[in-house]
Amino acid sequence: MITLDEQDNLIGVVVSKLEPHRGGPLRGYIAMLAVKEEHRGKGIATKLVRMAIDAMIERDAEEVVLETEVTNTAAMKLYERLGFLRSKRLHRYYLNGNTAYRLVLYLKEGTGYAQTEYGGHDDEQPQLPPLA
Repeated sequence: MITLDEQDNLIGVVVSKLEPHRGGPLRGYIAMLAVKEEHRGKGIATKLVRMAIDAMIERDAEEVVLETEVTNTAAMKLYERLGFLRSKRLHRYYLNGNTAYRLVLYLKEGTGYAQTEYGGHDDEQPQLPPLA
């Protein structure tokens, strides 16, 4: 999914996929999120991630995972605001030797589902914050 400005210049992109996890439930994966520096802070990244999550929910995903560098505080805040939880610390995960966190957003009960501030009752899917 991409975002373009008024002149059709690329300003943001999210790359994601959906596949069975270990032969079982469908797991979404966010592989990359990027927004041009001059367009950051306008909610574009949040909207792109929400669009990816919504597309995965429509296809019956049970969870969404991603990795981000432990030093990327802006990304951590973004994902945690959307309900992602820190699942694992991955020492020297990236080729540059940096450590990452694996983050997970549980969408359905029975897949490690965790109540987040955006969730409803135990029998409901978590509700993501509204788009700006």
